[in-house]
Amino acid sequence: MDEMTTLKNFRPDAPAPDRARLAPGRQRLLDAAERRHRRRFWPRADWKLAAAGAAAGVAVAAVLVAQVAQVAPTTDTHQVGAEYATEPTDGQWLYQKTLTRQSTLNFRDDLNPVPQKGAPAYTELTQETWTQYGSGKIHHMLPDGTRNPVIGGGNGGSPKKLRQKVEKLPSEPQQLLRSLSEVIRLGGDYQRIQYTFSSTDTIPFEVRLSLFRALKTIPGVVVRPQLVEDAMGRPALAVHPSDDNPFTRTTHRRDELLLDPETYEYRGERTMMLVGGMIDSKVTTEETLIRVSAVQRFAAAVNEPGVRP
Repeated sequence: MDEMTTLKNFRPDAPAPDRARLAPGRQRLLDAAERRHRRRFWPRADWKLAAAGAAAGVAVAAVLVAQVAQVAPTTDTHQVGAEYATEPTDGQWLYQKTLTRQSTLNFRDDLNPVPQKGAPAYTELTQETWTQYGSGKIHHMLPDGTRNPVIGGGNGGSPKKLRQKVEKLPSEPQQLLRSLSEVIRLGGDYQRIQYTFSSTDTIPFEVRLSLFRALKTIPGVVVRPQLVEDAMGRPALAVHPSDDNPFTRTTHRRDELLLDPETYEYRGERTMMLVGGMIDSKVTTEETLIRVSAVQRFAAAVNEPGVRP
């Protein structure tokens, strides 16, 4: 049994927090960030660090990334320090665990998935990944408990390089979007921010806040009014392109980015079959959960793949 399940069992009758209960805390974070921006003005520094300083970061649950963001906000550029107690060395490995709940529908046709007879509604899959901080090389733990050989790095380069670039993103939304397009060449503004959240091992709070604000300025991007749950049952904001975009219109499937409703940390992803799709040759009249994941990241780097923090 994992730590989150143990914690939930202490109070099994406690209701899940809805957006209304979480809104005051989230607004306090937003207000605090705005006050700090108003108090200080630093000359524009683009991709250079504008000033030294630190502010207390956000502490998260022990099973998640215990990120302590050392930040000194500026008008144009984020000033940041290490999210880890000490920055990982180039040879160390960052550990991530992903839990995915997958519908057992058989997707021979996206518009007409067929339930598998006798199968449970969902299956669960846990994947563990080790990524070398300096090189971006990746190890995966296979379902049989063995590790696959080292494979190449991700599209954004090594965790070290990606983190350094993300930490220097401007805070103003339009400047941030322009700068991010130089860091990640593929996709549109929404896809680049989605990739940043899902691929950067650690992002300081103020940068996460700026990324979220920039998301809301992108035409056609929706932040769902009601909180949803990730695969671990944690409350999350669901962000996605509007349902009239070509992919959703064609497939009747909506892919959602999940963020923590107070800290804007990356929670995972969610895929929904929308009203109007077809299941078992019948037109769906309500949204159907197809896939949902929950990502756990750990601040402690390890010295070799296969070792857990």
